[in-house]
Amino acid sequence: MQLVIHAGIHRTGTTSLQRALARNRAALLARGVAYPGEAPNHQALAWELVRGKSGAREVLALVEAAGAPRVVLSGEDFAIHEDLGWLAAVAARHDVRVVIYLRRQDHWLMSWYNQHVKWPFDREKSGMDPQAFLATLGDFHWLDYEKLLGRWSAVLGQEGVEAAVLEKGQVEDATPDFLARAGIDPEGLDLDAERVNDSLPVHMLEIARHLGLHELKGGKRTRVLNALREGLADRAPPGRVTTVYSPEERNRVLARFEASNRAAARRFLGREALFLEPPPGPDAPYWRFPELPRDALLDDWVAPVVRALLG
Repeated sequence: MQLVIHAGIHRTGTTSLQRALARNRAALLARGVAYPGEAPNHQALAWELVRGKSGAREVLALVEAAGAPRVVLSGEDFAIHEDLGWLAAVAARHDVRVVIYLRRQDHWLMSWYNQHVKWPFDREKSGMDPQAFLATLGDFHWLDYEKLLGRWSAVLGQEGVEAAVLEKGQVEDATPDFLARAGIDPEGLDLDAERVNDSLPVHMLEIARHLGLHELKGGKRTRVLNALREGLADRAPPGRVTTVYSPEERNRVLARFEASNRAAARRFLGREALFLEPPPGPDAPYWRFPELPRDALLDDWVAPVVRALLG
């Protein structure tokens, strides 16, 4: 049996890919490819493995009961695993490959900050301003791509690890790319593109992080997010600004990972650079919430959200 693991990383089109796989479970199984379970992904399994509540035995039971010669597991939190002992036991019995999508670290950081504010799962980080969040960069150990890919290749061999770069001009949509890497013919599958997990516009983040979204359940949180989008639609900065980080901050992030990125590119892609996009220039646009008098803050930024929420 062949097992293909999609191991993230986060914020690389994983949700869209997972929904496409889940939506096509029956069609895939008819082609000899199992996407086991009923959930849209295998995040629960990934977390149970991290916490030591599951191991190789549970993974083997899941994939061997799937009833297909090829099995796909998908969970972005497989990328956070530092102990892959479970994987070695699985690979001893089956042909295992992993596909990992990489995103340039400065873009990933902005997207991850947005995610923590918009749909928070970490109370402390959900209330951080951009600079405080940047200071936690060391928490995200999987951004060292040489080490990340190296951990998996230490178990699966270099031939068992496929690194793909999510970037314009490289991989622009993880769904068709993953299907091709997994040997799945897309013909006849329901692959209608759906935009999911969209980021919150940058000018809304400062208001959103003060609203205590971490304390709200899904439906209430969605109502607040919709009110933010409606109430502050006319406050967007001119042009297409997608980051709260200055060019200097972004370039410091890239410098931190420069050696790791180069080593990963040489080893896994046979070239000198992972990312082809030039680093941000000194005039690259970014957004900083303005210093405002109290009345202007309430009238121009808070009141429109309240009205949209009550309207």
